[in-house]
Amino acid sequence: MSLEKLLEKIQSDGEKKGKEIIAAAGKKASKILQEAELKKESLKKEYITLESAKIKQEIEGKKAILQIEARKKLLAKKQEALETVYQKAMAEITSLPTAPYQNFIEKRLFSLLEKGDYEIIVAANDREKISKNFIEGLNQKLKEKKIGLKFVSFSPSIKNGFVLRQGNVEINSSLEEILKRKRGNLDIKLGKLLFE
Repeated sequence: MSLEKLLEKIQSDGEKKGKEIIAAAGKKASKILQEAELKKESLKKEYITLESAKIKQEIEGKKAILQIEARKKLLAKKQEALETVYQKAMAEITSLPTAPYQNFIEKRLFSLLEKGDYEIIVAANDREKISKNFIEGLNQKLKEKKIGLKFVSFSPSIKNGFVLRQGNVEINSSLEEILKRKRGNLDIKLGKLLFE
């Protein structure tokens, strides 16, 4: 074989080998691109899933906070409504005519008294309804039960009602205190009546 033919063969073989290498590299590049595209789609789905989960979590967190705030506001409104009911009840009791108010006070007082001597301090606001004469009338009823009731004073520190003393023991029976003591049970009952 002549040198020229040998060179042609080498060139032809080289071109053929080059085309094979280029074709193989093209296939490999195409395969790499295809795998990269699949990986990109997989990563994209994974990213979307993660971001969706984050967004859902944020939404749930904000929703929970809003629900808590709404419950707090509702509770505040309920308590405001209950407070209005108590204020109206207090106003109605204090605005009772003298006879029914005295009857209420007498029942309250008699439920607290046992044997012995007591002192009574009356709210200054009740001066007209729980007068010294009223206390003296009660004292007459109590004598047969061996109970003494002594009027001490009218006190501006008590809004309505009275404070009863026997020795070192003092019983606050102001209307505010009575409602305060009853309020725990009443809150539940009134809440059911008003809000269910």
